[in-house]
Amino acid sequence: MKPIRSILLTAFLILAVFSSVTYTACHKDKCNNVTCLNLGVCDGGNCLCDIGYEGIRCEQLSRDKFVATFNGYDLCNINDTNRFHQYTLRFLAIQSKPLEFEMKDFIENPDDSAACTVQSTDSFTFFGSNNGTTFNGYGTLRKDTLRLSYKVQIDTNSYTCKYIGGSLW
Repeated sequence: MKPIRSILLTAFLILAVFSSVTYTACHKDKCNNVTCLNLGVCDGGNCLCDIGYEGIRCEQLSRDKFVATFNGYDLCNINDTNRFHQYTLRFLAIQSKPLEFEMKDFIENPDDSAACTVQSTDSFTFFGSNNGTTFNGYGTLRKDTLRLSYKVQIDTNSYTCKYIGGSLW
């Protein structure tokens, strides 16, 4: 009886070890060797990035792709008349703020600039004010095409515009 008990105990232990190895081999933690940067979180082996970051490991600032010069035009509806105007916009990084950048030469005025805030990997909002004129809106960047939709308020008058431009570099 003793040899049968030893054989059964050995068989049980072998089965337990085999089951344990099989279970752990099939259910590996896909995030075990994944390091996400900038507050990114691993889910199923992929990093889910916080707003303002992108890349395989959330290593890139989303803001950096907006920092460029764009040549384009806007179409504004002023007093029920469409106005077409071509000009260049420049976007500059604000080094101390990874989610923000500055839009310069807005409406072709070197004195008009806007503070921009990243909303997602390809969109941002902006706001600016100069000498009684305020403007705010949102923008998107897909491939090398910048699109803005915004409202301009001059004293008590307001109008809406859309800008489309391509990256110069």
